Amino acid sequence: MTSPKVVLIDNHDSFVYNLVDALADFDTTVFRNTVSVDEILGARPDIICLSPGPGHPTEAGCMMELIDTALGTIPLFGICLGFQALLHHHGGTVEPCGPVHGVSLPMTLTPEGAKHPLFEGLTTDVEPDNPNYVGTQVPVARYHSLGCTSVPSGMRALATTRTDIGDVVMAGETLDGMAAGVQFHPESVLTPKGPIMLERAIHQLTTHTTNR
Repeated sequence: MTSPKVVLIDNHDSFVYNLVDALADFDTTVFRNTVSVDEILGARPDIICLSPGPGHPTEAGCMMELIDTALGTIPLFGICLGFQALLHHHGGTVEPCGPVHGVSLPMTLTPEGAKHPLFEGLTTDVEPDNPNYVGTQVPVARYHSLGCTSVPSGMRALATTRTDIGDVVMAGETLDGMAAGVQFHPESVLTPKGPIMLERAIHQLTTHTTNR
């Protein structure tokens, strides 16, 4: 099977080449967010990954324009700032939620997240005496000071975590399944099952057929 063509948008973040390493099994091309949307789309990606980065998503070069152009036709996967951009595009409010940097903390899967293939079998909370127990806790690396507490129209939450301003959405997807994202860093060693999640996300989004 041919490896999907991944285009990674570099939002000027120190984690970007950790992501490149994590995507080593895929055909990956990196573009800074200062290039044009036409140049990015000219690479004919099977999926576009939106990287972490500093600041608010509206300040991240061409990223919001790229989402406006590609959403619904090219699969998108956002990480940290990239996920915030997807939430903002759909009308979510991305705001300060109290900085947490370089800490592995559990996020809680929603009912949709608990049965989602992205997280299947990756929870750490178990009840040995209850074989029917469905775990909901997944340890992930948090490096962010912004977040979104409300699930905007057109998206569903897959996981949340408690912050200074309430429960922030930690993972989500669009209702048509063409875009998804995570607030945490799957490429970090502080997300123990991150490589599995990243591979699953690329596979699921690139094999999705809605609107393609």
